[in-house]
Amino acid sequence: SGSLLENGALVFQPATTEAQKIQLWWSQGGSSQVLTPLSQEGTGGGAAARAAAGKSNTVAEMRQAAEMVSSQPEVFSIVSRLAVVQTRKQGETQPLYYMACAEPRNERGLLCNKRVAEDGFCAACNRAGKASVRLNLRCRFMDFTDGAWLTTFHEAAQQVLKATAEEAKAMESGEGGRDALEAAIKGRYFQEPLQVAVRAKLDNYNGEPRTSITCIDARPVNRSVHGRMMLKGIQEMLGAN
Repeated sequence: SGSLLENGALVFQPATTEAQKIQLWWSQGGSSQVLTPLSQEGTGGGAAARAAAGKSNTVAEMRQAAEMVSSQPEVFSIVSRLAVVQTRKQGETQPLYYMACAEPRNERGLLCNKRVAEDGFCAACNRAGKASVRLNLRCRFMDFTDGAWLTTFHEAAQQVLKATAEEAKAMESGEGGRDALEAAIKGRYFQEPLQVAVRAKLDNYNGEPRTSITCIDARPVNRSVHGRMMLKGIQEMLGAN
């Protein structure tokens, strides 16, 4: 997907030297060339690996497909920009982070991550122990087709805000208070495009079936990879005509 800033302009058949070189390359066989990446970027594990394997969609396509999922989670990949973070609901300030239990929950060392009480007591572990700050945001992501509100948990939220949970908490606790934190968040709106991994599955809420859609990973778009995908799409559309 592509988008323009407020003062941007879309120019067809520009007369610049660079544009003429690209047009000449395209007309002389560039349109049919196979592009081979010079390097492969590692995806790592966890959410990043699932994001790489997700079905590539626009936001509108993702929303439509998410309505058809079953109880088995499906992962979609969208290229979009952060439009809004919900900081208030019905006039009430919304918490953007919480304190979570940082004690290991099993022999593999995975952390509990359950919300703890103000005194640090974790009901899941039945004791008070170490705690850490974790982000929990409600974000609206948009592309040229649509927008979608996605619950965005800790790891992905830190990528979206370009800040750690500890930095967000310190900013809100600092001299500028909540206003400073919200101003910093607004500064992230409609910045660089993000490759967002979305997990959708059918859940039950109060006995009613409802689709749960969450952001499990977000990172800056690999522009070379995305550019090749867009070029492939253009070639397919030209071939269809």
